[in-house]
Amino acid sequence: MVFKWKKEADDIARVVPKKDVKGFFSKAVILSPNEKAAMVKNGVVDEIVESGKLYVGGLLKPGNIGKDVDVALMDTSPKDLQWSQAELWTHDNQKVACNGLLRFRIQDTKRFFQMLYAYTTPDNKGTRALSIQDVYKRLESEVLTLVLEPEVRQEDIEKLYGNRDLRLNIENELEMRLRSTLSMWGLEMLKYTVQWELGSYGKVMQATNDFQTREELAELDTLAVEGDLERRGREDVAGLRADHATVATEKEFHRDQKLKDVRSDLEAERLQYEADMQEAREAIGLKEELKIAKARGMRAELEVEQDMKDRDHGRDMEYLKHITEAGGKDVAKTVSEGREYGRMSPEQLEALAKVKQSEAIAKEDKVSFMMEVEDRERADSYRRQELDASMMGAAQGKKSPTVRKCPGCGSTIPSEASFCSQCGKKVTDI
Repeated sequence: MVFKWKKEADDIARVVPKKDVKGFFSKAVILSPNEKAAMVKNGVVDEIVESGKLYVGGLLKPGNIGKDVDVALMDTSPKDLQWSQAELWTHDNQKVACNGLLRFRIQDTKRFFQMLYAYTTPDNKGTRALSIQDVYKRLESEVLTLVLEPEVRQEDIEKLYGNRDLRLNIENELEMRLRSTLSMWGLEMLKYTVQWELGSYGKVMQATNDFQTREELAELDTLAVEGDLERRGREDVAGLRADHATVATEKEFHRDQKLKDVRSDLEAERLQYEADMQEAREAIGLKEELKIAKARGMRAELEVEQDMKDRDHGRDMEYLKHITEAGGKDVAKTVSEGREYGRMSPEQLEALAKVKQSEAIAKEDKVSFMMEVEDRERADSYRRQELDASMMGAAQGKKSPTVRKCPGCGSTIPSEASFCSQCGKKVTDI
């Protein structure tokens, strides 16, 4: 028997608890065409059934008895959704509307199951249901409003009315966002249409064009009257000009003469200015040449000074080489230090002498301390060796001695030793 899970005509998915599935020995759900089912155990999809039967419990299926088992039934047939945005306001505060058809179907069952649990809440019986209107509400809040309202708000009604490419761009942006959102929910978009309702703007435009036509015709009549009056005025002016032609000719001659005088004055000023500029350029060039000559002189002086320094340095190096070859490196070092000391002030020499003296005293103290330490260690070594020899002699009684004294330093050494461990003297022939 087919399980009727749809409560409303526009239901596309419903989660039914196991207790609502009829059957005692076997709780089974028979799927109709264009239906898919998922067995949900403890909120996780355990099995997806494309067709046939789905067993959720019963005495013949004891493994599911007592478990929290639900059945998610989904209708995979194409669904049509009529969407509409009735109030969209343009930049110039004109009201427009937009509507269309959206056809979709379930493509990815697991993704759609996640949407079913994410966007629905169970009733008091634990049943969850998702309808076409629920999908539309999500699309309206997450896509339609966020795409259409900002895009339309940026444009004027006239541009939106007459620019087909602009409307196509808005429609393409809306389609891309719808397709992406539906794919994220596991749905596939099959068809998408858009229809714009721009209100009574066409009638307004027609009335505006008629008004402009009437105004232009009235303006042409006014221009015709103004043209007649202007022609009459030009005739009167021509008569006056004919009467005053002689006076005008004389005045024009005087103006031409004044203009020629002004031009000649300007030409003279220009020539004078060019002459002054030429003199200034020559003076600047002379100044640059003097600067270059002065720089060359300073460079020659620097070269001579550097040559003298190089020669002095060469003589010094030759002198140091001669001293090194004749008296050795110590003499060269002494001469070098003497030159350094010669450049120092008396205070610097006194401070250097104190430093040298403190270094010499510290060195002597260190040598004395090391000699004392070495003497103590040597005396301790001698005492240990004598004590070891005494103990060994007492332990052996009248046996042959195992140690003897070094003829060189008197230290106690083993009898089989060939050399003294203290002074290194050979004792094999003793």
